[in-house]
Amino acid sequence: MRLLTFFEYAAIVVGAIGILASRHFALAQGVHLGILVIGAGIAVAGIESLYTRGMSLRFIEAAGYDGFPAIVWGMMLLLVGGSLIAYALLLDSGAWPRAAGLLEQYPGIVYAAAGVLLVGFSVLLFTDPGAHRKLWQTLLLRVPRVIVALLVLICGIAAIASGAWQIVDPPGFAQFERQIRARVDAAVGVIESRNEPTKRQ
Repeated sequence: MRLLTFFEYAAIVVGAIGILASRHFALAQGVHLGILVIGAGIAVAGIESLYTRGMSLRFIEAAGYDGFPAIVWGMMLLLVGGSLIAYALLLDSGAWPRAAGLLEQYPGIVYAAAGVLLVGFSVLLFTDPGAHRKLWQTLLLRVPRVIVALLVLICGIAAIASGAWQIVDPPGFAQFERQIRARVDAAVGVIESRNEPTKRQ
Protein backbone atom coordinates (compact mmCIF):
# COMPACT_ATOMS: atom_id res chain seq x y z
CA MET A 1 0.00 0.00 0.00
CA ARG A 2 1.32 3.44 -0.89
CA LEU A 3 1.61 5.59 2.25
CA LEU A 4 1.17 8.93 0.47
CA THR A 5 -2.03 7.69 -1.16
CA PHE A 6 -3.35 6.79 2.28
CA PHE A 7 -2.69 10.31 3.56
CA GLU A 8 -4.31 11.85 0.46
CA TYR A 9 -7.49 9.85 0.97
CA ALA A 10 -7.33 10.53 4.71
CA ALA A 11 -7.28 14.29 4.03
CA ILE A 12 -10.29 14.00 1.72
CA VAL A 13 -12.28 11.88 4.20
CA VAL A 14 -11.33 14.02 7.21
CA GLY A 15 -12.25 17.18 5.30
CA ALA A 16 -15.64 15.74 4.32
CA ILE A 17 -16.35 14.67 7.91
CA GLY A 18 -15.32 18.13 9.10
CA ILE A 19 -17.76 19.76 6.68
CA LEU A 20 -20.64 17.54 7.83
CA ALA A 21 -19.83 18.10 11.51
CA SER A 22 -19.43 21.85 11.06
CA ARG A 23 -22.76 22.14 9.27
CA HIS A 24 -24.42 20.14 12.03
CA PHE A 25 -23.02 22.48 14.68
CA ALA A 26 -23.34 25.62 12.48
CA LEU A 27 -19.58 26.31 12.42
CA ALA A 28 -18.84 28.27 9.25
CA GLN A 29 -15.10 28.30 9.86
CA GLY A 30 -15.13 24.52 10.15
CA VAL A 31 -16.79 24.20 6.74
CA HIS A 32 -14.13 26.42 5.21
CA LEU A 33 -11.40 24.37 6.85
CA GLY A 34 -12.95 21.12 5.65
CA ILE A 35 -13.03 22.36 2.04
CA LEU A 36 -9.43 23.51 2.40
CA VAL A 37 -8.30 20.10 3.68
CA ILE A 38 -10.08 18.29 0.84
CA GLY A 39 -8.51 20.63 -1.70
CA ALA A 40 -5.08 20.12 -0.13
CA GLY A 41 -5.44 16.33 -0.33
CA ILE A 42 -6.39 16.47 -4.01
CA ALA A 43 -3.67 19.03 -4.81
CA VAL A 44 -1.01 16.88 -3.12
CA ALA A 45 -2.18 13.94 -5.24
CA GLY A 46 -1.78 16.11 -8.33
CA ILE A 47 1.73 17.16 -7.34
CA GLU A 48 2.58 13.50 -6.71
CA SER A 49 1.54 12.55 -10.25
CA LEU A 50 3.50 15.42 -11.77
CA TYR A 51 6.60 14.55 -9.78
CA THR A 52 6.58 10.76 -10.09
CA ARG A 53 5.02 10.58 -13.60
CA GLY A 54 2.72 7.90 -12.17
CA MET A 55 -0.97 7.76 -11.33
CA SER A 56 -1.81 9.04 -7.87
CA LEU A 57 -4.81 8.16 -5.68
CA ARG A 58 -4.18 4.48 -6.41
CA PHE A 59 -3.03 1.93 -3.86
CA ILE A 60 -1.51 -0.24 -6.60
CA GLU A 61 0.66 0.79 -9.52
CA ALA A 62 -0.96 1.46 -12.90
CA ALA A 63 1.94 1.06 -15.32
CA GLY A 64 -0.23 1.61 -18.39
CA TYR A 65 -0.88 5.20 -17.33
CA ASP A 66 2.72 6.18 -16.55
CA GLY A 67 4.20 9.15 -18.36
CA PHE A 68 2.03 11.64 -20.23
CA PRO A 69 -1.36 10.32 -18.99
CA ALA A 70 -0.13 10.59 -15.40
CA ILE A 71 0.99 14.17 -16.03
CA VAL A 72 -2.44 15.01 -17.43
CA TRP A 73 -4.06 13.34 -14.40
CA GLY A 74 -1.83 15.36 -12.09
CA MET A 75 -2.73 18.63 -13.80
CA MET A 76 -6.43 17.79 -13.52
CA LEU A 77 -6.11 17.05 -9.81
CA LEU A 78 -4.05 20.19 -9.26
CA LEU A 79 -6.71 22.27 -11.01
CA VAL A 80 -9.51 20.79 -8.90
CA GLY A 81 -7.54 20.92 -5.65
CA GLY A 82 -6.31 24.45 -6.29
CA SER A 83 -9.85 25.60 -7.07
CA LEU A 84 -11.14 24.13 -3.80
CA ILE A 85 -8.33 25.76 -1.83
CA ALA A 86 -9.02 29.12 -3.47
CA TYR A 87 -12.75 28.71 -2.80
CA ALA A 88 -12.10 27.96 0.89
CA LEU A 89 -9.77 30.95 1.27
CA LEU A 90 -12.24 33.28 -0.46
CA LEU A 91 -15.05 32.07 1.78
CA ASP A 92 -12.94 32.53 4.90
CA SER A 93 -11.83 36.04 3.93
CA GLY A 94 -15.34 37.12 2.94
CA ALA A 95 -14.27 37.81 -0.64
CA TRP A 96 -16.34 35.01 -2.21
CA PRO A 97 -19.38 37.21 -3.10
CA ARG A 98 -17.11 39.45 -5.18
CA ALA A 99 -15.51 36.42 -6.85
CA ALA A 100 -18.96 34.90 -7.48
CA GLY A 101 -20.03 38.17 -9.11
CA LEU A 102 -17.00 37.99 -11.39
CA LEU A 103 -17.88 34.41 -12.37
CA GLU A 104 -21.46 35.46 -13.10
CA GLN A 105 -20.15 38.25 -15.30
CA TYR A 106 -17.63 35.96 -17.01
CA PRO A 107 -19.01 32.39 -16.88
CA GLY A 108 -16.55 31.58 -19.63
CA ILE A 109 -13.97 31.02 -16.89
CA VAL A 110 -16.03 28.08 -15.65
CA TYR A 111 -16.65 26.85 -19.20
CA ALA A 112 -12.94 26.89 -20.00
CA ALA A 113 -11.99 25.13 -16.75
CA ALA A 114 -14.62 22.44 -17.37
CA GLY A 115 -13.35 22.08 -20.93
CA VAL A 116 -9.78 21.54 -19.71
CA LEU A 117 -10.99 18.78 -17.38
CA LEU A 118 -12.96 17.15 -20.20
CA VAL A 119 -9.95 17.22 -22.53
CA GLY A 120 -7.81 15.69 -19.79
CA PHE A 121 -10.40 12.99 -19.16
CA SER A 122 -10.48 12.20 -22.88
CA VAL A 123 -6.69 11.68 -22.81
CA LEU A 124 -7.13 9.12 -20.03
CA LEU A 125 -9.86 7.40 -22.02
CA PHE A 126 -7.64 7.26 -25.11
CA THR A 127 -4.86 5.61 -23.10
CA ASP A 128 -4.81 1.85 -23.51
CA PRO A 129 -3.36 0.19 -20.38
CA GLY A 130 -3.87 -3.26 -21.85
CA ALA A 131 -2.18 -3.14 -25.25
CA HIS A 132 -2.15 -6.93 -25.74
CA ARG A 133 -5.75 -7.90 -26.46
CA LYS A 134 -7.47 -10.28 -28.78
CA LEU A 135 -9.55 -8.93 -31.64
CA TRP A 136 -12.90 -9.53 -29.95
CA GLN A 137 -11.65 -7.83 -26.79
CA THR A 138 -10.54 -4.82 -28.81
CA LEU A 139 -13.91 -4.54 -30.55
CA LEU A 140 -15.83 -5.02 -27.33
CA LEU A 141 -13.76 -2.86 -24.98
CA ARG A 142 -11.39 -0.58 -26.88
CA VAL A 143 -13.55 0.71 -29.74
CA PRO A 144 -16.47 1.96 -27.57
CA ARG A 145 -13.96 3.61 -25.25
CA VAL A 146 -12.29 5.45 -28.13
CA ILE A 147 -15.69 6.63 -29.39
CA VAL A 148 -16.57 7.98 -25.94
CA ALA A 149 -13.13 9.60 -25.70
CA LEU A 150 -13.67 11.38 -29.03
CA LEU A 151 -17.05 12.70 -27.89
CA VAL A 152 -15.59 13.90 -24.59
CA LEU A 153 -12.67 15.53 -26.44
CA ILE A 154 -15.02 17.37 -28.80
CA CYS A 155 -17.14 18.58 -25.88
CA GLY A 156 -14.01 19.73 -24.03
CA ILE A 157 -12.65 21.67 -27.01
CA ALA A 158 -16.08 23.25 -27.56
CA ALA A 159 -16.26 24.26 -23.89
CA ILE A 160 -12.78 25.83 -23.99
CA ALA A 161 -13.55 27.69 -27.21
CA SER A 162 -16.91 28.98 -25.97
CA GLY A 163 -15.35 29.97 -22.65
CA ALA A 164 -12.59 31.92 -24.37
CA TRP A 165 -15.15 33.58 -26.64
CA GLN A 166 -17.30 34.60 -23.66
CA ILE A 167 -14.31 36.13 -21.88
CA VAL A 168 -13.05 38.03 -24.94
CA ASP A 169 -16.41 39.10 -26.39
CA PRO A 170 -19.26 38.83 -23.82
CA PRO A 171 -21.89 40.71 -25.94
CA GLY A 172 -21.21 38.62 -29.04
CA PHE A 173 -21.32 35.39 -27.06
CA ALA A 174 -24.57 36.44 -25.34
CA GLN A 175 -26.18 37.17 -28.71
CA PHE A 176 -25.06 33.80 -30.09
CA GLU A 177 -26.37 32.08 -26.95
CA ARG A 178 -29.78 33.74 -27.34
CA GLN A 179 -29.96 32.63 -30.99
CA ILE A 180 -29.13 29.04 -30.07
CA ARG A 181 -31.71 29.02 -27.27
CA ALA A 182 -34.34 30.44 -29.62
CA ARG A 183 -33.65 27.73 -32.19
CA VAL A 184 -33.72 25.00 -29.55
CA ASP A 185 -36.99 26.33 -28.12
CA ALA A 186 -38.47 26.48 -31.63
CA ALA A 187 -37.40 22.90 -32.36
CA VAL A 188 -38.85 21.70 -29.05
CA GLY A 189 -42.09 23.53 -29.81
CA VAL A 190 -42.35 21.84 -33.21
CA ILE A 191 -41.78 18.40 -31.66
CA GLU A 192 -44.36 19.02 -28.95
CA SER A 193 -46.91 20.28 -31.49
CA ARG A 194 -46.44 17.11 -33.57
CA ASN A 195 -46.84 14.91 -30.50
CA GLU A 196 -50.08 16.55 -29.34
CA PRO A 197 -52.36 14.86 -31.95
CA THR A 198 -50.80 11.50 -31.07
CA LYS A 199 -51.49 12.02 -27.36
CA ARG A 200 -55.13 12.96 -28.06
CA GLN A 201 -55.66 9.75 -30.02
